Amino acid sequence: MEKKFTAKKVIYTILGLIFLVGLVMGIRYLINSNSEKSQLFLTKKGVVQNMDDKVLATGKIVPREEIEIKPNISGIIDKILVKEGDQVVAGQLVATIRIVPTIQNINAAQQEINNANLQISNSKMNVETQQKQFAMQQRLYSQGVISKQEYISAQQSLLSLQQTLKNAQQQLQTAQKNLQIARTGTTPELASLATTQIRSKANGTVLEVPVKVGSQVIEANSFNAGTTICSIADLNSLIFEGTIDEAQAGKLKEGMNMNVVIGALQNKSFHGRVTMIAPKGKDESGTIKFPIEGDVFNETHEYIRAGFSANGEIILSSQKNALLLDEALIQYEKVNGVDKPFVEVKQADGSFKKTNVKLGASDGINVQILSGITKDSEIKVWNPSDKDKETLKEKKNK
Repeated sequence: MEKKFTAKKVIYTILGLIFLVGLVMGIRYLINSNSEKSQLFLTKKGVVQNMDDKVLATGKIVPREEIEIKPNISGIIDKILVKEGDQVVAGQLVATIRIVPTIQNINAAQQEINNANLQISNSKMNVETQQKQFAMQQRLYSQGVISKQEYISAQQSLLSLQQTLKNAQQQLQTAQKNLQIARTGTTPELASLATTQIRSKANGTVLEVPVKVGSQVIEANSFNAGTTICSIADLNSLIFEGTIDEAQAGKLKEGMNMNVVIGALQNKSFHGRVTMIAPKGKDESGTIKFPIEGDVFNETHEYIRAGFSANGEIILSSQKNALLLDEALIQYEKVNGVDKPFVEVKQADGSFKKTNVKLGASDGINVQILSGITKDSEIKVWNPSDKDKETLKEKKNK
């Protein structure tokens, strides 16, 4: 009987030890599981800082006014006296043009001279003849031989022939000028209107010289825009030209302040002001964009090149000391057909608890948290990037 009792006691003792070992292993497993669970996700905290609700326009810097210098006579570029980037003043010589006469134009002008000379010769003979006849008619009229009507008729015939001679002489002058223009491109009378010396019309910087020595140029007239010899602009008077998305166009008004950020100048910012919002949008790859313009105030006199890419930041409102959280950490669930935002907050035991949050303004990267969490809350990164995954891997290895 005692032996049976002793055997049972041993069995119970063994079972108790097995249970105790199992219990210890189970507790250790739970501890390890919770430890691994707490390390399964990275967490991020919100930050308290100022937040600007702004509209971003992409575009470039251009001169307020760009002047194209064009000739008013056709010819060949003989000399170019400026290069891109040079500073010029109004009236400065920038290029000269050489006139290349054509045989056809010279022959036509010479033929006009010949015709005018022939007409003058004939008109002189007719005038001389008519003068003699009129002198005779004048004597006869003074003697009472012919009537006054006959006398007046002879006088009018002489005047008509004299006018014909005068017209022929004017035609000769015109033909001579045409010949001179065909040979040289101008005349002394037209020197102020058409010249082979091309001069700047304003002060500024030479932006472009699209022609070379030897290039043929065409005069600017009512039927032709003419060849541009160079373009000039004042780089101290610049504007921003850009576009905004149609969803943001309704938020803007002319006169709003704008920060113009130029990437080529290490993202340096310049103060600006919106001056124009186009009333009509343009289709760009299936998206409607609205052109805008704004003044750029270069108060520090930085050297800004025309054509620099730039972004225009128009501030709509500003939030001071706002709690901001990476917008990628926000999750949504449908409640009664409405998307409700929430985050997963890390608890003291390492687990995560779903917490509803109220959102405020967003700049596309960070979103303002109005309620639900504090700046000390650790928020689970539920959609880690490749960089986050590498960080998580390093943390596990430690």
